[in-house]
This record gives sequence, structure tokens and C-alpha cells, in this order.
Amino acid sequence: MARRIHLAAHLSEAELERRYRTAKDGILRGWWQILWLLSRGQTAKAIAESTGYSRYWIGQLAKRYNEQGPRGMIDRRRTDSRRGPPAALRRAAGRPAPSAAGTGSRRAALERSRGGGVDGGAAGSPGPLSGGLGVPDPPGRTPAPPPPAPRGGRSRRSGSVQKKLRPLLRQVKAAFPQAQVELWAMDEHRVGLKPILRKVWVFDGHRPLAPVQHRYEWRYVSGYVHPSSGRTLWHIGTSVSIELFAASLNAFAQQAGAGPSKQIVLVLDRAGWHISPKLRVPDHVHLLFLPAFSPELQPAEHLWPLSDTALVNRHFATIDDLEDAQAERCVALQARPDLVRSATLFSWWPRRIKKRQGPRRR
Repeated sequence: MARRIHLAAHLSEAELERRYRTAKDGILRGWWQILWLLSRGQTAKAIAESTGYSRYWIGQLAKRYNEQGPRGMIDRRRTDSRRGPPAALRRAAGRPAPSAAGTGSRRAALERSRGGGVDGGAAGSPGPLSGGLGVPDPPGRTPAPPPPAPRGGRSRRSGSVQKKLRPLLRQVKAAFPQAQVELWAMDEHRVGLKPILRKVWVFDGHRPLAPVQHRYEWRYVSGYVHPSSGRTLWHIGTSVSIELFAASLNAFAQQAGAGPSKQIVLVLDRAGWHISPKLRVPDHVHLLFLPAFSPELQPAEHLWPLSDTALVNRHFATIDDLEDAQAERCVALQARPDLVRSATLFSWWPRRIKKRQGPRRR
């Protein structure tokens, strides 16, 4: 039988609940919640599962409360030992604020070595500062201006992708003049019994509870999206490998209708099982790889906030239960192409694929 932690009767159960409900600081609100649940007779194991705190820390918090009472419920991490107690406590105790010489900071040490104060306002202090540490710029050197912001909010990498993407589309269109060419994107996403936690909207004075139980069983969701129309295709696997990705590609080619009358260009990242020479790509499917370390260019990355909504703040008893919930969400997204399109259709993504007519304009 689980042992309950004894809590001293400094405050009533109603007062503990009031402090938990009205606390503005997230850390302190969690601590008052633990004390309130202990006063209601819950065990440390049950509280750990509902709050995410360890049983050891719950015991330490109860010990501090029993010894010091409500005054012990202070977030001590906010006290900097180099600067002394906070200003409010210094004023209450009649102590002066610490000087810059006692802070031990690198900036103060550099300034003292050059004969100036921390703010650089003393006689003999250096001129313009660089780096925020009081180090003067070398004579005759002007500070480098900040790099210009990209125009239109578009990254430079998207331009390089466009340079590769449009010629490939035209080549496919020229090689298959009677075929329809579609541009798709795909990515993989790992989900599992390790919970996904997000903030949610609640009424004022209430705190939502999300059960947490860390277990390490996984499923891998493969999402294929046609950003121009919002169509999606989904596969759920137990792992990732060359063989499984080849099977996923074959299933995608059949479901998307790839054939002599429809050619598909698929944009994907450079994962090892994507670029392996052992991978057998289905006929009428053409792969285009994104630059390395550029997830911001992948439209399929924007599928995961939509597909994860069925798993957020939920506890699943088994991985099969999670897989069922994920599959239901994927089916629901297939019926909402407008939502998918609004999240995945980038401004630079080609909407129509046409064969070039005549030479390029100069």
C-alpha cells in the first residue's frame, strides 16, 4: 500500500486550494497544487503522475513546508549569490545595494582594468564599446553594420530550391508531354507514449491537468501532401528503414495514381534511407532533395502541428491505442484539404506546372 506524506496543519485545505488557484507564478502555483493534493490525502505517486514532479521532490517540498510553513514556499532559484538578496528584501533589511566591484562579472573586471566604471562614464574610460563587455574597438575600425534582413520574409534557401525545382518540373513535363505533373512533399514524424504537452485555453482560476507517464514505444508517421490542393496521404510504421520507405513509396505511387498519364515529383529531405543507392524508386515518381538542414523549406513539416492535436495532453495505455487515435486524426485531415492547404502552401511553391513554350526571354 502506498504511504501518504504527513502535512503539518499550517494552513487549511481551503486556503491551500485558494493559494494554488490564485498564484500568478507558474512554479509557485505547481508547489501549492502539490501541497493542496497532499492535504486531500493523495499519495506522492498519484501526485507525481498528475503533476510531472518526482516523488523525491514532492517529499522535499512537504518537508520544507512542515518545517518553515508558508514562508518556505519561495522560489529560491531567483536569488543570485553574487548580487545578494533581491531589492525588496534589501530594503526591508536596511541593506544597501551591492556595488559593481562586488559582482565579480567579467565586464566589471575589464572596466576596472582600464580605469573606467561599469557604465563607461568615468574619466579615462574607453570610447565606443563592442560586444557589451567594455572592450574598445581598435583604432581606425568602424563597427560592422548588422546583416540586412531578407526581403519579403523569404529565405535565401528558398531561392536555391526554386532554381532546382522549376527546371526539374519542366524536364519532366517535356519528357512526358501528354502526362499531368504533380508536385508533392513528404516527411516522417515520430510519435509515441512519451506525452506531447501543450498549453490550452481554460477559464480564469483553473489549471488543466495532463497525466504524464514516460514510456518509450514509438510509431513513425509518413505524411505526403500536395500543397496546391491540400490533398494528403498518410502511412504509419513501426520504424524507419530503406525497405519500409520503399514500401511506403510504392503505396504512395498507387494511391496518388502515378503512371504514364501522371508523373509525380516528390520533395523530401536527405535522410539516410531517402538517399540510399539501395532504394528502389517506383516508376513515374521523381525525387527532389532539399538542401541539408533546411526543414523550413519542407511543406510537410507543417503537417505535424495538425496531426498531433489528437495526441496532445493525452495518456494512452498502449501504443496500439495511440496508433488508432493518430489514424483517426489523419483520416479527418484528409477531409479538410483547405486547412492543410493554408498550412503547407508556401508563397514560392509552384501552383501550376507548364511546359516551356519557346526560348527563355532575355
